[in-house]
Amino acid sequence: MDVLHTVRFKVSGFESDISPLGDVQSRARMAFAPAGGTQALKGIEPSLESQYLYYWSFNDETLEPDIAVDEVGAGIAFEANNATPSFVNGIAGDSFVAGRALRITGAQSLVIRLPMTSIETLTDLAFDIKSSDTGPKDFSLAYSLDGGITYEVLSASNQFEKTKDSQWNRYVFDVSGFSDFIGIEVVQFRLDFLPGNRGEGGEYNESSGIVHLDNIRLSGVFNAEVEPVDPLVPNKLHYYIFSSIDGSIVAQKELAMAELDAGSAVAVKLAEGLYNVVFVAYRSDKGILLPEALTNANEFYFGQHFDDHQAVTYAVLLEDLEVGESDTEAAIALNRCYSLVEFDFTDLADDLQAVKEIVVTKDHDSYLYTPFGTPASRPVSDTQSITFSGFDAAADYRITLHQFFGLVDRPYDVNYELTAYGADSQVLNVVTISESVTNNIRLLLTGRLLGNSGAINGFSVVLDTDWEEVLEKDF
Repeated sequence: MDVLHTVRFKVSGFESDISPLGDVQSRARMAFAPAGGTQALKGIEPSLESQYLYYWSFNDETLEPDIAVDEVGAGIAFEANNATPSFVNGIAGDSFVAGRALRITGAQSLVIRLPMTSIETLTDLAFDIKSSDTGPKDFSLAYSLDGGITYEVLSASNQFEKTKDSQWNRYVFDVSGFSDFIGIEVVQFRLDFLPGNRGEGGEYNESSGIVHLDNIRLSGVFNAEVEPVDPLVPNKLHYYIFSSIDGSIVAQKELAMAELDAGSAVAVKLAEGLYNVVFVAYRSDKGILLPEALTNANEFYFGQHFDDHQAVTYAVLLEDLEVGESDTEAAIALNRCYSLVEFDFTDLADDLQAVKEIVVTKDHDSYLYTPFGTPASRPVSDTQSITFSGFDAAADYRITLHQFFGLVDRPYDVNYELTAYGADSQVLNVVTISESVTNNIRLLLTGRLLGNSGAINGFSVVLDTDWEEVLEKDF
């Protein structure tokens, strides 16, 4: 058996003392630091009033929550005949339009993980559910306070009132009396799906029956004292270690940034040899692009969806890392894989008030970081546009996006088309902008949004980076 040695990777490059690309912060996310460490808030602010503490609308077609007291620790997992979730038309919730819903084929159970840190009181757990003709028409609901080791039944049977495959059922469970839920780290709720009274449904098929879930939500009071934390710092770290000889995967792991030790280090045990090591760090609202399973370095890729426009991505590649006969330490500095693109419109404030929506459409390739060559299988994203709306003040019209490149050694082309819409979806103007940039650049585009249709209208382009010269260019 090979003797294993500890390699301690000391990670840096994205701490809060590193200058960010710009001053723009996400209005929907902030963070606070309770006694146990940093938590990321998403779509929620402390309040004495009851509100949604967690909410999954699935409208972005991911298992990431729209609202969360702790978006890092929150999660949904399920056991099913088909382990891959899909998304279909959903039902409107109190705060979300009828966008998409989670679809599970051959569902056996589903677990909702809800961190409870700094939550003062709870009111109810609720969700919308329906099933196909052969899907389950009943479920039991249980909870766990020990990470899923044991469960206590909350409601043994919850027969669907509406059994047609087109009819939604809304369930609301009062959890205000469960004092044990307050003050613990995590509560897990588990739904076990049951055949139930078939009603207007067909014969139950455990393997192919389909469950639809939407608007999963927990309500209560969260009023923690907030200590802002830089939202441009990644919240997840993933490392991949490959053999330098044949590219085979030796080790990989994803962990929360909060799991790093006091020295911001990760310890891995490896046998003597040469390795290629990739570290990626990220924060994403819509799910980052990484292979779900890989056996060789030539299958690796890293990227983001275009409309995940506030995603934060970092990476580093260590080639031919040698592990010898003793433990060792390697210092690694991750670099930004994205550039910050800012649009600063110089139109009169009164003129901009006529703009109700701005759609930014890309007309360039979807870039991925593939340091070991182009994989045979690459993710395909149909999203080409980002929609900005909800403008209240003049400052809201300064829109930004994070353009992913990976770690590149030459400029790549970016081409954006900006369409300004007025009331009743009337097109007010279309602006097109092209530029060649690399990763880790602040690209500031300044000019008039409203002007002669199709004209650049004097947009000024500034390329700014913390480490290279400042380049300016006028159209």
